[in-house]
Amino acid sequence: MSSHPLDVQRTVPASSVHSAVRQERPRRALAWLTLLLLPVACSSNPTSASGSVGAGPAAGAGSSNGLPPTGAGGGSGTSQSNAGNGGALVDNGLPGRALVRRLSNTEYDATIVSLLGDKTGYAAAFPTETVVNGFDNNTDVQDVPPALAEQYMVVSEQIAANATKDTDKLLGCKLSAGETCINDFITRFGLRAWRRPITSDEQADLLSVYRAGADSTTGVRLLLEAFLVSPSFLYRVEVGVPVAGQTYRALTSWELASRLSYFLTGTMPDDALLATAQTDGLATVDGIAAAAKRILATPAARTRVAEFFAGWLDLRAVDRLQRDAAQFPKWDSRLPALFASESKTFATTVVFDGAGDLSTLLTAPFTYGDPSLATYYGGTVSSMQNGVARIELPPSQRAGLLTQAAFLATHSKEIATDPVSRGKFVRERLFCQGLPPPPADIVIAAPQITPGTTTRERFKQHESEPLCAGCHRLIDPVGLVFENFDAIGQWREQEQGQPIDVSGDLTSTDVAGAIVGVVPMTAKLAQSQQVQSCFVRQWFRFAFGRAESDSDDPRINTIVGGFASTKGKVQDLLVALTTTPDFRYLAAETK
Repeated sequence: MSSHPLDVQRTVPASSVHSAVRQERPRRALAWLTLLLLPVACSSNPTSASGSVGAGPAAGAGSSNGLPPTGAGGGSGTSQSNAGNGGALVDNGLPGRALVRRLSNTEYDATIVSLLGDKTGYAAAFPTETVVNGFDNNTDVQDVPPALAEQYMVVSEQIAANATKDTDKLLGCKLSAGETCINDFITRFGLRAWRRPITSDEQADLLSVYRAGADSTTGVRLLLEAFLVSPSFLYRVEVGVPVAGQTYRALTSWELASRLSYFLTGTMPDDALLATAQTDGLATVDGIAAAAKRILATPAARTRVAEFFAGWLDLRAVDRLQRDAAQFPKWDSRLPALFASESKTFATTVVFDGAGDLSTLLTAPFTYGDPSLATYYGGTVSSMQNGVARIELPPSQRAGLLTQAAFLATHSKEIATDPVSRGKFVRERLFCQGLPPPPADIVIAAPQITPGTTTRERFKQHESEPLCAGCHRLIDPVGLVFENFDAIGQWREQEQGQPIDVSGDLTSTDVAGAIVGVVPMTAKLAQSQQVQSCFVRQWFRFAFGRAESDSDDPRINTIVGGFASTKGKVQDLLVALTTTPDFRYLAAETK
């Protein structure tokens, strides 16, 4: 029996796999084996064979010796203190809740591209992911229903069939060399596919799968399928190693490599990161930070950051927007793709090539995109690079992400603006204020459009309905500030021949006060500590694949303090997240 901490498949003997493929039912047999193995992968807690048991990581955040403090109470991430802070929860340096994470559909496809160079996009056949807080990687709602398990098998067959069209290219050696080549492939490919070294027992099991093929090519196909339906591929299984005198466990460098890579690139570790893990180079805070900074300089990191902004801003469906050209004469079927590209390019250019801070993302009087957008926005092209224009915007009309057409059109209805969607976004995604759902017996319908009236006038009915008024007093004064922008993000000053009133208020916030128009509002948002804190919370959710709880607040407050000290630099925030105890350790299991 191997003692590797991730050797979670030993509960199913090799003979079972061998028998299944011998009976010419490899797909169905492996599908149900996968279902059986997933709970094992999620609950296994074997002893580590790598490193010295009980040896903690080198110095880093949490205490003077790099370990979370001993004996701190109050739950993961928090402790109760009455010394001058009124008994408030403080950050005790302990790791928070950690979950075994399945590859999301997006991560699955990205991993197949990294592993095999296959850009088919197989996850389109999987059930749609549940989106929580804008993100599709929330572990609390991830599961593996039978339909998904079956699709994992169907897709693994398709991938294997495509990959084995040229077996020598796949194997990196001549298939005619026999099992010498196959054993070498199992070792090399296994390291990348399972994101850690495979054990000798696993090597033997996988070789038996190959041997069960009717011929050598079939054996390679079955072998590849076995790799792809393994929990070690489908899940980011983390077990860690014991830390002397503590109930929590330290992640290994292999486990940290996967955490880093999937957080910052959305795919498996690259060769450089695997090499770092091989030398245990992620055992210290400095090692993790250095790896994170290197990864952030790669193109894959730009793609991942763009995915965050698409989720945060609810832009996933922007490229499917449709509008009636008769009602909106400036609408063009090419615009949705241009809108999506603009927001992606703007966000990544600011984060990686520009000022890099949240304030610029919210207030910049410029954008980046197709030159035709300059006319659409009433701006001017100031420079061009690789076909992308820097567009100077009318400073009294537009500033930052919230005045880009992608956001404005997505948060609109097909024929009209949607102040509720726009206002709710600001409350929930920028201030992290929870809004209760509408009463169950309320029929939700937008106020009827009547000739000669503005949206503001029609929305006044919310004030006269007691069941609606509570929430709409918070939502409407923010959402109506956007009314200068129509349902395709075009600037307007009149609606149905009437002047538009864009006055509002950011009540119940740390920047409360009267505002007139979106540009003054974005200036206030950029000054808000609550917005800074909420932005950190959004990244926390994205990084750890879960919503935060009250016990996470002290840890998040610590991160917010660091974010403020860097003047809101996004890359510094991402590096800081990777060096937290939550990222480096596994909390003790609670019964």
